[in-house]
Amino acid sequence: MNSEIVRNPSNEAHYMQLDEMTQTVRIMLDGTVIAQTPNAMRLLEVGRSLYPPQYYIPEAEISVPLGKTGKSTHCPLKGNAAYFDVLDGDGKVRAAELGWAYPEPYDFASRLAGYIAFDPRRVSITIEAQEQ
Repeated sequence: MNSEIVRNPSNEAHYMQLDEMTQTVRIMLDGTVIAQTPNAMRLLEVGRSLYPPQYYIPEAEISVPLGKTGKSTHCPLKGNAAYFDVLDGDGKVRAAELGWAYPEPYDFASRLAGYIAFDPRRVSITIEAQEQ
């Protein structure tokens, strides 16, 4: 697993570790596969506390339509986040603000460009066992 640690330049206690996954990661919403990929990245972040792991999926490997919302937030480690709804086949919102991405991440977090994460409290995330 290729790993990289990035620290917040203005707060050394705030940092993240970004790992390239070697296992297949599957994201599901109510029985529907949103994405399945061997190319995910796992992000572990320490800020005010240790945050739950986030799995970032290449945009090209997401198998459901997404619609960008007007919501944006800021992270001093990653940059400005854009949020996405999962849409149904008719273009209607199936799950609001389920995913987010950093379309123009800071240089030190540039590996996140082109990846989207999904709220782990609202989807099922499965990581396949690796053969030994």
